[in-house]
Amino acid sequence: MNEELYIGFENYLNDEMTASEKIEFEENLQNDKQLQEKFELYKQTTRFLEAKFSSETADFNQNLSTISQKYFSDKNLKPKVISLKPWYFAVAASVAIVFCAWFFTQNSNLSYGDFDDHENAYFMERSNSDTDLKEAQDSFNKRDYKNAVISFEKTRITAPETKYFYAIALIETDRYSKAETVLKSIEEGNSIYKFKAIWYLALSNLKQEKIEETKKYLKLIPEDAEEYEKAQNLLDNLN
Repeated sequence: MNEELYIGFENYLNDEMTASEKIEFEENLQNDKQLQEKFELYKQTTRFLEAKFSSETADFNQNLSTISQKYFSDKNLKPKVISLKPWYFAVAASVAIVFCAWFFTQNSNLSYGDFDDHENAYFMERSNSDTDLKEAQDSFNKRDYKNAVISFEKTRITAPETKYFYAIALIETDRYSKAETVLKSIEEGNSIYKFKAIWYLALSNLKQEKIEETKKYLKLIPEDAEEYEKAQNLLDNLN
């Protein structure tokens, strides 16, 4: 996940995105504070490393060329010098530094961004009669959570499945209070989304850096729940 994130940062900074990809990236950046922080940190470290390594890499290339020329002239062979671009060093090093910097500035090893790869919604495969709900589903699957919320709120949200995806979209748009109200209504029922709702109650609090509240919800997930293993993993990292 982090590798894809950094590739996206690089593509944006190097103007290698299509117009639609650029618009989607900027919308996600505007709506996600953690993404903004990661992007700013990435830009800062990339600029620093490009400045720092540019002169060292130029010297290194010159030395490599000199050594190569001498070696191949002794062997009566045609020299072949590979050009090493500073950009590759900068990107590789910046990825490592960004990861380490982010690691040490968090309350734990794991953050909300490690768990925001949500499953896709497919509740409209069974019916196409509700155009607003179909739009909510499609927007959600495109990670356009702002428009997903707008579309969800134009329709009746009664089924646990619909509530579940609506709540995730609310978390992604920082509407935590509303999201937790919806999730708690799922938790009070007995649907297959009961423990999924508890898991996202934990994630909502994790995103807000409410660590003790996060732990409280993680401990409510039983061993036979699908979310138990990842809940325990997160709990171990928070302790």
